[in-house]
Amino acid sequence: ILGESVTGKELVARAIHVRSKRASGPFVKVNCGALTETLLESELFGHEKGAFTGAIKRKLGRFELADKGTLFLDEIGDMSPNLQLKLLRVLQEREFERVGGEETVRVDVRVLSATHRDIKKEVEEGRFREDLFYRLHVVPCHVPPLRERREDIPALVEHFIRKLGPRTNPAIRRIDDAALARLTAYNWPGNVRELENAVEQSLVFANGDSIEVSALPAFLREGSSETSLAVPSGNMSLPEILDDLERQLIQRAYDKTGGVKTETARLLGIKTSALYYKLEKYGIGGAGSKAAAAANEKSDDAK
Repeated sequence: ILGESVTGKELVARAIHVRSKRASGPFVKVNCGALTETLLESELFGHEKGAFTGAIKRKLGRFELADKGTLFLDEIGDMSPNLQLKLLRVLQEREFERVGGEETVRVDVRVLSATHRDIKKEVEEGRFREDLFYRLHVVPCHVPPLRERREDIPALVEHFIRKLGPRTNPAIRRIDDAALARLTAYNWPGNVRELENAVEQSLVFANGDSIEVSALPAFLREGSSETSLAVPSGNMSLPEILDDLERQLIQRAYDKTGGVKTETARLLGIKTSALYYKLEKYGIGGAGSKAAAAANEKSDDAK
């Protein structure tokens, strides 16, 4: 599972698990970038009593705990070469020994992995084993940043209200359209984690049974006239509102860059191919604009 940090890769992994034949089994997560090599080895494979200082009793590793279920290895690109080799053996043979032990432990585990790194580049530069890469890279899944999938924001907000509401503000059941429009218009450089934090803060300050604009964090509530978007009114459906907000964002970026598409895409944080599709979708950039844009792009190339 590939994508920027905190784009929701764990949510994708959990969704795969609960919709699989292993849904009745455990879902176990390990962050490979949060532990030293020694601690990560013990965390993954367990250890025997006396294996090292402080090992006062046997400990089962995450592979054993995930037996008949799913093991999610987050930030696998941070794993050391030594552990990469040991992981490769487990994936190939489905067996391993605990740290400090001789008994062979067999497991039946589906392994899902994720990284924010350019893993192919890591392989090319020798920091990640090529054989392990191909063992893991069976069904790749790219998770785009939140700014490229604004249509997911309503479902994510609903999920976070269900997740955080019971312990933060049980009375809240929903978010109103005006507040949701503000969330949808924002660019979310911190991706899903930033959105979750914003929803949690909104729950703290919300009254009644819904989150309104007044409960949103200040950076969403008090946007300046230069950066804020006009929230559509009338009898528009939610998809129509989201499309209108996206159109405004793209038009603003397009105007700011003088119609230079590469710069517009960079400003919006999306791929140029995605920008072309959206420009055509919203009818942004007429014949005159295209000529001006072409001149600007040629000038930009000359620079």
